[in-house]
Parts: sequence; structure tokens; C-alpha cells
Amino acid sequence: MEPVPTWARDFLRILGVCLFGAVFFTLCVWLASKGLLREKGSLDDTVEADPIWAGICAGMIVFMFPFLFVEFKRIDLGFRRTGLIPLVVLGVLCGGMIVTAVMMTWPFFLDDQAIPGTVSGELASDPASILLLLFFTIGGMSWCLSVVMLMVIGGFKFALWLLVPYLGTMFIFPFAAMHIFENPATGPSTIIWAAVALSGLAVLTVLAMLRNVIDWTQPSVSAAERAESYQQYLEDRRRRGLTNDSPLPGIDVRQQPMQPGTQPSVPPRPNHPPQRPQYPPQR
Repeated sequence: MEPVPTWARDFLRILGVCLFGAVFFTLCVWLASKGLLREKGSLDDTVEADPIWAGICAGMIVFMFPFLFVEFKRIDLGFRRTGLIPLVVLGVLCGGMIVTAVMMTWPFFLDDQAIPGTVSGELASDPASILLLLFFTIGGMSWCLSVVMLMVIGGFKFALWLLVPYLGTMFIFPFAAMHIFENPATGPSTIIWAAVALSGLAVLTVLAMLRNVIDWTQPSVSAAERAESYQQYLEDRRRRGLTNDSPLPGIDVRQQPMQPGTQPSVPPRPNHPPQRPQYPPQR
């Protein structure tokens, strides 16, 4: 099992892979706009770069975001036992802003397929469209991450119960993104997705707080960690003047330093051996 890296390394890895994923799906939109993407099983039908394709790409970004955290080679499976709350909350917020900033370039690739007055056509310049898409991204990421985190740290029992709901998000969020890209940004839709984002962040925070309660098993300790812990134990004993390095209880006796030239004291021996009583005893 791999050791747990530092918090900063985890955070930077999440942001870096999130940026890579956003750029990858942006490349998919660009390839579709150039007519270089073909439909599965056909060499003639190309994928059109329209709001529907943009919605599918945006929904897949949200659906795949939780896998940036999962690492089965690590002791904690990718979800830290300490510092998890700021990691998941900041990861979702910063990741959502990165993805939204990259998606602001999509109207240039959609070109004439971007409908004027809708999010797909006004995303590069309309603050309301940008805010709506940001709420959608944060809400989708937080809810998907909540489900996946509960499946990973809860074991097979939670995974079996939550597998179907998580697979359902693979269809829910792409269809929701299609609806967003094909329609203008309105006040009610922005409020709805803001509520989805806030509730998702709240649920994610609670699950991160209960991470060690849900996964109650004690983390395994490597040989290097055991050796370091034992060295700290010995240093603490030496600091307290307990020079006997045996870990057994009941023998921690404080030893006094000997003066130079002195011999260790030996208890005196009796002058004659002990007498055995007479047998049979005299009456």
C-alpha cells in the first residue's frame, strides 16, 4: 500500500487532473466542430457540435469528477483521515471554477450552432449564464462526490445500495446540462441550481466529518512508521530518565548515576549457611 501524501500534494493533484479533464472535453467539442468525430458504428455520420453535445460533455465532467479522489493503492483509498473536509470542499469549489472557466471557450467552437440568447451562445460574455453553469458544475460535483465517497469508505454494503443511484447521475446531469445549454439563464433556474450546490456542499461536509465513523477500521501501519514510533518511545523514556529500554510494564525504575571510582553495592551474605530443623522434631 502506498503512503498517504501531504494535503497540499493531494489538493494540487485534484486541481491538475480537473484541468486536464476540462481541456480533454473541450478538445472533444473542438473535434466535433471540425467534423472529426464519428458516431459509433458509422463512418459517414459525424457528431454535431451543438448545445446537446456540449451538455453531454459538461455532464460527463461532473460525473467523472469523484474519480479524481479515489486511489485504491493508498491506505485511506484516496479519502484522507485528517484534513478531508477542506480538501473536498475546496476541491469542489476550485474545480468547479476551473471547469466553468474552460467551458467559457465553448461558444467559439460551437460557432453557428450556438443559439443566440441561450447559455450556449452567451456563455462567453453573460454573467448570468456563467453563474448558472458554475452552480450546475459545483452542485453536480458535490453530489456525485458524496455518493462515491460513501460507496468507497462504507464498503460493499454501501456500494451495493448506492450503485444504481450513482449510475443514474450519469443520465441526470447530462440531460440537465443539455437543458441549460439550450435555454437562456433565468432567475428560477439559477436559484434551483444554487440550492442544489449548497445542499450538495452541506451533505459533502457532513460525510467528510463522519469519515472515520463510517470507516471504523483502524488504518494499517507500515514497518517504517512502526520503527519511527518505537524510536520516539525510546527518546521519551530517555528524556524521563528511564534508561531500561524494555517495553514491559512494572520495571521502569529510575536509575541513579554512579560516582567515578565507586563499586556497585552488593548485599551482605550470611556468615554461616542456614540450619535445617531437626527431624523428627523434639518434644
